[in-house]
Amino acid sequence: MIQSVRGDILQTTAEYIAQGVATGSQEGLGTGLALKISQKWPLVQKQFKKYTHANKFQGGAICVVPPSTSNPGVIYIATQPDRYHASLTYLNRGIKALAKYCKHHALASVALPKIGAGLGKLDWELQVKPVLLAHLSESKAIFYVDEDFKIEYEASGAE
Repeated sequence: MIQSVRGDILQTTAEYIAQGVATGSQEGLGTGLALKISQKWPLVQKQFKKYTHANKFQGGAICVVPPSTSNPGVIYIATQPDRYHASLTYLNRGIKALAKYCKHHALASVALPKIGAGLGKLDWELQVKPVLLAHLSESKAIFYVDEDFKIEYEASGAE
């Protein structure tokens, strides 16, 4: 099930936050929501870096950092071949992997921004939203999608 929400995604009561990052282990955590997560919960970034140094993190792959007493879980989805451009193919694979993970692990709730439509530059209405609807609508998990999520970079129109 998908529910549209508004608010600070870092204040979510959802079990997990899912968000898109660049492939590899060096890019993807220095901008946008990934940067905000890294600043608020540095151990989450440390676990992601450890994972990506030991495993292939290619287009559509996911890396799951479990929740702790101080933070929700974070699901990193490799949606971008580089820091500033998401791939619709990667997004599609990644959202399928997210749905499968949620079903297999019986996750109750996941919060996510307009994944791939911010810094990733995919069109929210024409490209991203249909992928989310196709793969997440029938899930038992609740996906809280913040369609209004913007970061300072997006709001400024910087390139």
